[in-house]
Amino acid sequence: MRINYISLMFIILLTFFFLDVFTNNSISQTIHTFFSVVASPLFNAKVLIEKYFEKNITIQNIKIFANEKPDELLVLSEDLKGYYVRNLNKTGIVLNEKGQLVGFVEKTGNVGYVSKWWESEFPVTLEATNLTITGYYKGYRITIPDPNISLEKLQAKVYMSEYLPYGKLLKNYGMHLGYYENGIFKINIPKVSERVILLESYGNDNRNEQ
Repeated sequence: MRINYISLMFIILLTFFFLDVFTNNSISQTIHTFFSVVASPLFNAKVLIEKYFEKNITIQNIKIFANEKPDELLVLSEDLKGYYVRNLNKTGIVLNEKGQLVGFVEKTGNVGYVSKWWESEFPVTLEATNLTITGYYKGYRITIPDPNISLEKLQAKVYMSEYLPYGKLLKNYGMHLGYYENGIFKINIPKVSERVILLESYGNDNRNEQ
Protein backbone atom coordinates (compact mmCIF):
# COMPACT_ATOMS: atom_id res chain seq x y z
CA MET A 1 0.00 0.00 0.00
CA ARG A 2 2.80 2.42 0.91
CA ILE A 3 4.62 1.63 -2.33
CA ASN A 4 1.46 2.48 -4.28
CA TYR A 5 1.23 5.90 -2.59
CA ILE A 6 4.88 6.61 -3.31
CA SER A 7 4.46 5.57 -6.93
CA LEU A 8 1.36 7.75 -7.29
CA MET A 9 3.15 10.79 -5.82
CA PHE A 10 6.10 10.21 -8.12
CA ILE A 11 3.82 10.06 -11.17
CA ILE A 12 2.02 13.27 -10.10
CA LEU A 13 5.30 15.14 -9.56
CA LEU A 14 6.66 13.89 -12.87
CA THR A 15 3.48 15.03 -14.60
CA PHE A 16 3.77 18.51 -13.05
CA PHE A 17 7.40 18.65 -14.12
CA PHE A 18 6.66 17.87 -17.77
CA LEU A 19 3.64 20.19 -17.85
CA ASP A 20 5.75 22.98 -16.36
CA VAL A 21 8.44 22.45 -19.00
CA PHE A 22 5.96 22.48 -21.88
CA THR A 23 4.14 25.57 -20.54
CA ASN A 24 7.32 27.66 -20.13
CA ASN A 25 7.33 27.40 -16.30
CA SER A 26 3.87 28.91 -15.95
CA ILE A 27 2.86 26.31 -13.33
CA SER A 28 5.91 26.94 -11.12
CA GLN A 29 5.41 30.70 -11.45
CA THR A 30 1.77 30.34 -10.40
CA ILE A 31 2.76 28.26 -7.37
CA HIS A 32 5.47 30.79 -6.48
CA THR A 33 2.99 33.67 -6.69
CA PHE A 34 0.49 31.80 -4.52
CA PHE A 35 2.98 31.07 -1.75
CA SER A 36 4.36 34.63 -1.91
CA VAL A 37 0.87 36.03 -1.33
CA VAL A 38 0.23 33.59 1.51
CA ALA A 39 3.61 34.23 3.17
CA SER A 40 3.46 38.02 2.93
CA PRO A 41 1.19 38.54 6.00
CA LEU A 42 3.38 36.17 8.02
CA PHE A 43 6.50 38.11 7.06
CA ASN A 44 4.87 41.43 7.96
CA ALA A 45 3.79 39.99 11.31
CA LYS A 46 7.36 38.82 11.96
CA VAL A 47 8.70 42.32 11.25
CA LEU A 48 6.14 43.92 13.57
CA ILE A 49 6.97 41.49 16.39
CA GLU A 50 10.71 42.12 15.99
CA LYS A 51 10.16 45.88 16.12
CA TYR A 52 7.93 45.52 19.19
CA PHE A 53 10.52 43.55 21.13
CA GLU A 54 13.52 45.41 19.75
CA LYS A 55 15.85 46.80 22.43
CA ASN A 56 16.95 50.31 21.58
CA ILE A 57 20.46 51.19 22.74
CA THR A 58 20.47 54.47 24.63
CA ILE A 59 23.40 56.44 25.97
CA GLN A 60 22.88 57.77 29.46
CA ASN A 61 25.22 60.27 31.07
CA ILE A 62 25.31 59.57 34.79
CA LYS A 63 26.16 62.50 37.03
CA ILE A 64 27.31 61.44 40.47
CA PHE A 65 26.76 64.96 41.74
CA ALA A 66 23.76 66.85 40.42
CA ASN A 67 25.48 70.15 39.61
CA GLU A 68 28.85 68.86 38.46
CA LYS A 69 30.08 66.90 35.49
CA PRO A 70 33.09 64.82 36.53
CA ASP A 71 36.33 64.99 34.57
CA GLU A 72 37.00 62.04 32.28
CA LEU A 73 40.53 60.62 32.23
CA LEU A 74 42.10 58.80 29.30
CA VAL A 75 42.90 55.09 29.68
CA LEU A 76 46.30 54.40 28.11
CA SER A 77 46.65 50.64 28.49
CA GLU A 78 45.63 47.62 30.53
CA ASP A 79 47.34 44.67 32.17
CA LEU A 80 46.04 41.71 34.15
CA LYS A 81 45.75 43.64 37.41
CA GLY A 82 44.72 47.11 36.35
CA TYR A 83 44.77 50.12 34.03
CA TYR A 84 47.29 52.86 33.25
CA VAL A 85 45.52 56.22 33.21
CA ARG A 86 46.80 59.59 32.04
CA ASN A 87 46.99 62.56 34.45
CA LEU A 88 45.81 60.58 37.44
CA ASN A 89 46.99 63.08 40.03
CA LYS A 90 44.85 62.19 43.04
CA THR A 91 43.88 59.04 44.90
CA GLY A 92 40.34 57.73 45.05
CA ILE A 93 38.06 55.29 43.27
CA VAL A 94 37.59 55.09 39.52
CA LEU A 95 34.31 54.56 37.65
CA ASN A 96 33.50 53.84 34.03
CA GLU A 97 31.24 56.08 31.95
CA LYS A 98 28.15 54.24 33.23
CA GLY A 99 29.06 54.96 36.84
CA GLN A 100 30.16 51.40 37.65
CA LEU A 101 33.13 50.83 39.92
CA VAL A 102 36.28 50.02 37.94
CA GLY A 103 38.94 50.04 40.62
CA PHE A 104 41.11 51.88 43.12
CA VAL A 105 43.94 54.33 42.47
CA GLU A 106 47.23 52.70 43.47
CA LYS A 107 49.67 55.17 41.90
CA THR A 108 49.27 58.82 40.94
CA GLY A 109 51.18 60.89 38.40
CA ASN A 110 51.23 61.83 34.74
CA VAL A 111 50.67 58.12 34.17
CA GLY A 112 48.81 56.67 37.13
CA TYR A 113 47.72 53.13 37.87
CA VAL A 114 44.28 51.83 38.83
CA SER A 115 43.94 48.33 40.26
CA LYS A 116 40.86 46.46 39.04
CA TRP A 117 38.44 45.97 41.91
CA TRP A 118 37.96 42.28 41.07
CA GLU A 119 41.72 41.81 41.48
CA SER A 120 41.71 43.68 44.81
CA GLU A 121 40.37 42.89 48.27
CA PHE A 122 38.02 45.04 50.34
CA PRO A 123 34.89 44.91 52.53
CA VAL A 124 31.51 44.66 50.84
CA THR A 125 27.86 45.13 51.73
CA LEU A 126 25.37 42.40 50.83
CA GLU A 127 21.76 43.48 50.55
CA ALA A 128 18.99 40.88 50.52
CA THR A 129 15.23 41.51 50.66
CA ASN A 130 15.02 42.04 54.41
CA LEU A 131 18.66 41.81 55.38
CA THR A 132 21.88 43.82 55.03
CA ILE A 133 25.15 42.23 56.11
CA THR A 134 28.88 42.87 55.81
CA GLY A 135 31.35 40.61 54.04
CA TYR A 136 34.85 40.68 52.61
CA TYR A 137 35.82 40.24 48.97
CA LYS A 138 39.06 38.54 47.95
CA GLY A 139 40.04 36.36 45.02
CA TYR A 140 36.59 36.21 43.38
CA ARG A 141 35.07 34.99 46.65
CA ILE A 142 33.16 36.61 49.47
CA THR A 143 33.68 35.72 53.11
CA ILE A 144 30.82 36.38 55.52
CA PRO A 145 32.00 36.29 59.13
CA ASP A 146 28.54 36.16 60.74
CA PRO A 147 27.97 32.50 61.77
CA ASN A 148 24.22 33.07 62.02
CA ILE A 149 23.86 33.61 58.27
CA SER A 150 22.88 30.59 56.18
CA LEU A 151 25.13 31.02 53.15
CA GLU A 152 23.32 28.37 51.08
CA LYS A 153 20.02 30.23 51.39
CA LEU A 154 21.37 33.77 51.05
CA GLN A 155 20.47 35.66 47.87
CA ALA A 156 21.74 39.23 47.78
CA LYS A 157 23.21 42.00 45.68
CA VAL A 158 26.81 42.83 46.48
CA TYR A 159 28.05 46.41 46.77
CA MET A 160 31.29 48.06 47.81
CA SER A 161 31.02 48.52 51.57
CA GLU A 162 28.86 51.42 52.69
CA TYR A 163 31.64 52.29 55.14
CA LEU A 164 34.18 52.97 52.39
CA PRO A 165 34.37 56.38 50.68
CA TYR A 166 31.51 56.70 48.16
CA GLY A 167 30.22 53.25 49.13
CA LYS A 168 26.78 54.41 50.17
CA LEU A 169 26.52 56.70 47.14
CA LEU A 170 27.22 53.88 44.69
CA LYS A 171 24.79 51.62 46.53
CA ASN A 172 22.06 54.25 46.31
CA TYR A 173 22.66 54.46 42.55
CA GLY A 174 22.33 50.68 42.28
CA MET A 175 25.93 50.16 41.14
CA HIS A 176 26.35 46.62 42.43
CA LEU A 177 29.36 44.36 41.94
CA GLY A 178 27.38 41.20 41.31
CA TYR A 179 25.08 38.71 43.00
CA TYR A 180 25.64 36.32 45.89
CA GLU A 181 23.51 33.21 45.52
CA ASN A 182 23.71 29.74 47.09
CA GLY A 183 27.17 30.40 48.48
CA ILE A 184 28.56 31.57 45.11
CA PHE A 185 29.49 35.11 44.09
CA LYS A 186 28.42 35.82 40.51
CA ILE A 187 30.70 38.68 39.61
CA ASN A 188 29.69 41.59 37.38
CA ILE A 189 32.88 42.84 35.71
CA PRO A 190 32.37 46.32 34.21
CA LYS A 191 33.33 47.27 30.68
CA VAL A 192 35.97 49.97 30.35
CA SER A 193 36.16 52.03 27.18
CA GLU A 194 38.54 54.90 26.44
CA ARG A 195 37.84 57.05 29.49
CA VAL A 196 37.17 56.71 33.20
CA ILE A 197 36.01 59.00 36.01
CA LEU A 198 37.91 59.69 39.23
CA LEU A 199 36.16 60.30 42.55
CA GLU A 200 38.78 61.76 44.88
CA SER A 201 39.51 60.19 48.24
CA TYR A 202 38.17 61.63 51.46
CA GLY A 203 38.23 60.34 55.02
CA ASN A 204 39.83 56.99 55.82
CA ASP A 205 40.32 54.20 53.31
CA ASN A 206 39.68 50.96 55.22
CA ARG A 207 39.84 48.61 52.26
CA ASN A 208 42.36 46.28 53.84
CA GLU A 209 40.58 45.95 57.16
CA GLN A 210 38.54 42.78 57.65
